Order: sequence, then C-alpha cells, then structure tokens
Amino acid sequence: KKKKKKKKKKKKRDTYYWDSLIRSSSFPLQPRNKKKTSTQQHIIMTKKTELSWQTASYFAALMVVFNVLWVMPPPSSLLSPPLSDMLNEECSGDLLFPHDQKNTTNTQTADATNIGSGKTLVELLDAAQYVVLKLGREYRWWIVALVAVSPLLVSVYKYFFLPLRVVMSLEDVEMKAEGAKYRGRRPRRARGDLPPAYPNAWYKVMCSHEIQRGEAQDVEMLGKHFVVFRGKDDGKVRILDAYCPHMGANLGVGGTVIGNEIACPFHGWQFDGQGSCTNVPYADNVPTLPSKIQTHTCTEVNNAIFIWHDAEGREPQWHVPEIKGVTDGSWYRHGDSSHTVRAHLQEIPENGADTAHLNYLHVPFVIPIPLIDVFFTHYWDATWEPGTGIESHLAHIHVRHGVKLFGWKIPNSEIDVNITQVGPSIVHLTFNTPVGRVLIVETVTPVQALLQRATHQGWGEWRVPRFAAKVVLKATLDQFEKDVPIWNNKTFVRPPQVVKQDGPIAKYRRWFQKNFYSENSERVAREREEAVAGPLDW
Repeated sequence: KKKKKKKKKKKKRDTYYWDSLIRSSSFPLQPRNKKKTSTQQHIIMTKKTELSWQTASYFAALMVVFNVLWVMPPPSSLLSPPLSDMLNEECSGDLLFPHDQKNTTNTQTADATNIGSGKTLVELLDAAQYVVLKLGREYRWWIVALVAVSPLLVSVYKYFFLPLRVVMSLEDVEMKAEGAKYRGRRPRRARGDLPPAYPNAWYKVMCSHEIQRGEAQDVEMLGKHFVVFRGKDDGKVRILDAYCPHMGANLGVGGTVIGNEIACPFHGWQFDGQGSCTNVPYADNVPTLPSKIQTHTCTEVNNAIFIWHDAEGREPQWHVPEIKGVTDGSWYRHGDSSHTVRAHLQEIPENGADTAHLNYLHVPFVIPIPLIDVFFTHYWDATWEPGTGIESHLAHIHVRHGVKLFGWKIPNSEIDVNITQVGPSIVHLTFNTPVGRVLIVETVTPVQALLQRATHQGWGEWRVPRFAAKVVLKATLDQFEKDVPIWNNKTFVRPPQVVKQDGPIAKYRRWFQKNFYSENSERVAREREEAVAGPLDW
C-alpha cells in the first residue's frame, strides 16, 4: 500500500512542467500529455505515411534480393528430364496412338488436341525455366546491385531532374529552428509599437498555374477573405470579396464559374467581374442590390497573380516589373517554397538595410554538417540605397558573399548578388554564378497583421544546370530560415537604438513610411483586425 501511494504522488508531481512556472509566472502550467493540435497531428501523420512507404519499398527490395539469392532453381545437372521429352515418350506409345486402328472416335480426337496444347504449355515452361537459370548464373549480382542502389538512384533523380518544393508551416519552422521548446502551445510574440499592418502595395496571391480555367478559390490575406476565379471564356483572373451579399456564403468555397462569372454555392446567384448580380435562378427579375461586391485590381505577370491594396482606394501608383526571361519562357523554373512567419511585414525586408546582422547571424556555414563551422565560414559585404523619382518605390541592394577557410578568404569563392526590392512585398535576387544567372523572386503577403506568407521561386538561364540552381535556392532558403526564429519572437522597437555600423536602418524606415503608408492606413488595418477578432455583439 505504501508503494502504491508513493507511485500516485510521483505521477501527480510529473503531471505538470514546474520549470514553466519558474521561467515566467505568466505561463500557464502545461500538462505533460497535452493533446496535439490538428496541424501537429497532420504533420505527424504525414511523416508516418512517408516512413511506412519507405519501409514497404525497402522490404520489397529485400524480398527481391532474397528470391534472387536463395530461391534460385537448382543447376541443370540436378534437374529431372524436361517434361516435353517425357510427354513425347508417352505420346509415342501404342496405348495412346495405336497405328493399326483406322476408325478414331471423337473422344480420341479430343484427347489428342488436349495433348497438343499440353505440349505447347510445357515448351513455354521450359523456356521460362531456361531464362531463370540464365539470369541466376550470369546476371544475379547485377540485379542485386541494382536493387541495393535503387534508393540512391531515386535520390539522384529527384535532385538533378525534379524542381525543389519546400512548404513550411509556422509549426514546422519553429520545430526546425527551436526544437521541442514550443511543442505545445507557445506564447504569442510581443506586438510592440507596430506601424500599420497593410502597406499600400502589390501583393502576391498565388502562382498562375495554381488556378485553372473555370476554377474558383478562397484566399485569406490582408485580414480578410477573397474569391479568386479564372473565367472559362477569356481565361482572365478576377478577384472579389469572398462573401455573397444575399446570405453571406463564401463564393470561393464551392462556387461555380459560369462563363466569366461566378455563381454562389448556396442559392446560385451569379456575379460578374465588376461585382454586380446578373442572374437569380429562381427569380423573375434580377434584384437591384444597394451595393455591389467589392472588386479588387489584379494583374498577372511573371507567372504569378498580384492584387493591389491601397488604403485610400486609389489606382495603382506603380506596377510590378516584368521579368523578360520568365514571361517569354527562356528561363526555367527550378523550384519554389512557402513559409509562414509570425512577424510584421516591414520587419522582413528590413533585413536588407540591417547589414550588420549578416556578419553575425549568417556567418556559420550553410551546410549543416557537425564541426564544419570549425573549417568553413561565410563573410558578407552589403550596401542599401533607396530609389528616387519615378523609382521611389524601389530599393537597390548589392551583396558580395564569400567563404573562408580557417579565417582566410578562399580565392574565387565570392558571388555577387544584385537585389532589387519592389515595394514592401517583392524582392528580386539575381545571382551571377560561373554557370549563368540564377534569379530568386521572394514575395511576402500579410495574412493578418502579425502573420506573413513568404514564398520563393527559383529561375535560371537555359545554360544553368538544374542541380546548380537548386543549390542556390536551397542555400537562400537556409539563410532565410535562420532569420525566422528572430522574427517569430522579437518585438517592434520604435525608434531603435542603433550605432553607425548597423547600416541605414533609420533611412530604410523613413523610405518605407514615406512611400507605402498613407493617412487611412492605420484605420483600415484596425477595422480589419476588429472584423476578424472583434466581440460577438449578437
């Protein structure tokens, strides 16, 4: 009884994380067996599925090797005489075919037919037996070697011939960077003195190939929901507010594209690209609505769809520059990625002006091999300058990046990177490599005030091998993921306490404030946040 009581007390003590109470009194005590969120369960199930498929493939390969090595037929010297010879001997006997009998019956004719087909089957079996013996004697070890290296061949094929695809949710990024520290519910980052959440700019909605003719999708961004649909007739993309003014159904979830219009999934009301109702299936007349569905200016360029946002309701003040190699098809796409980041939009491109952090946070070698930082490190030299005049929405960054061995610069290891920031949400990085130019298009789209969706697309000239372009893209993603834990847990400081060597951070913030915020930016951001997380007044 005493032992049972001690065990019960020990279980009660182990139920909670007392360390969380010591770290901060504001942290709730987390139970040790806390139920995982749906996202974590989805990640776990995906990993289990991949592991099961890998286990099944390796088990099948081992079975093939086992059959080739141990279940091979014996040598021909140990085999019994071929079945065809035995059948011929039996067929030549007088009992089966008496030569002196002239009147054959129908039964004997049928038996002869069956024996002939049996001889053909035996000949096929003999041929198959010969092939198996030939493979077993001469090609057995070639089969074993092929099966053994098949996983390596698949990996090589994926690396050299397939585009790179990386999708990292917020939980994935935090788990990769911070381990099991926030395996359960993590605290939200401190807001700080934030600027307006949604600057006036073009924002990427999705890639062009992600929506086909006659398809409609619901997209959450800029603190609200939009319906994006491509017309069946003209193939143009149109973007409206997602909710039907009739009964509030989401047009992007189950909505049907009819011609160049979209029909509500609830009652079938149809709306054109200008947001006007054009048809009600069960009504004699189309009602005159007090207000149309709000439409949004969009464009399709560089294999992507962009939406224009302006707090004052103005037309686009500038346009997304066209990348000639991407639009004419002379450059090839080598991969893309998507990351979810817990930060304000202004903080992510601010890294370009914060040149001092490059030679601290990004010095460790990009390849994650144990103890490799003892031998190899990175070094950086960067400049940031804003555009002027009609290019005031642009910023130009030049980065020279190289590798050191034991602190000594390796000759010919430097790569020049020319970066053009287009507004607050689009960045073009051009890498001048020895095998040709590689372009990475980075976009940041605010889903909510402190939740961003960052994407990267890698493009290369025709002469750039796929593996070389993927190395550049993967290295860029690795460097980007080093900043993510900082963004996820920092606060916005205004004004920052900086020194001269920090880089033109103050200059960057003045440029950002002047070109991308307007009088109503804060009001629009506040209204959209209240619409998402406001009180239930019903």
